[in-house]
Amino acid sequence: MRLYYLTEEKWARKVIQEQRFKLSTFDELNDPFELLGASIGEKAARKIFKVLLAHWTKTIGLLCTGMSWRSPVMWAHYGHKHKGVCLGFDIAEGGHLLPVRYEANRLRGLLDGLGRGQMTLDEITAVLTTKFKDWEYEHEWRIFARLDERAPEDGKYYLNFDPNITLREVILGARCGASVADFAALIKTPKQSVEVFKIRAAFDSFAMVRQKQVKAVTVRPSKP
Repeated sequence: MRLYYLTEEKWARKVIQEQRFKLSTFDELNDPFELLGASIGEKAARKIFKVLLAHWTKTIGLLCTGMSWRSPVMWAHYGHKHKGVCLGFDIAEGGHLLPVRYEANRLRGLLDGLGRGQMTLDEITAVLTTKFKDWEYEHEWRIFARLDERAPEDGKYYLNFDPNITLREVILGARCGASVADFAALIKTPKQSVEVFKIRAAFDSFAMVRQKQVKAVTVRPSKP
């Protein structure tokens, strides 16, 4: 499945060179309703959920991705105001890759399982992936990973490319000052071909499109 990750230019360079993504924890995300898709109107539910939230924040990391690079709003919010870079990558589908669901109202009864001493897998999935409908423009997919070991150099958690993630596209924002050739040079021994190109605002729609006046570069795997 092809997914896209928007970030600042300096972090895109780091991701490409180190072939890994920094994982976020739930308390670092920009939505104050993160993990609050469930209604917790009752005091007892709030108390129990507070403990659950603390546990998941310490044990679960995630990478937030989208399904397209064409949204100008996504570039404005996550691509350093169009000065950043978008990385397109293929990921093997499985239990750790889940789509976000968007709801107009908080889900009721979702935490009933806590009263029984456990939650079902469907209930846990709903809590981890439900957001308010106003976020729907993101078309978000989440990649989850356990927070097992901090990197010794900076104390952060990372998700390595191998074995399930393959870089396939490097897309320079409309205001990105770096060159296509500069980013192509960062890609070493790719497993599959990686296309590097620049984008611009479309002339006849509210979308980002390829800048054809800037020649794209395809970095191919080395021949055996």
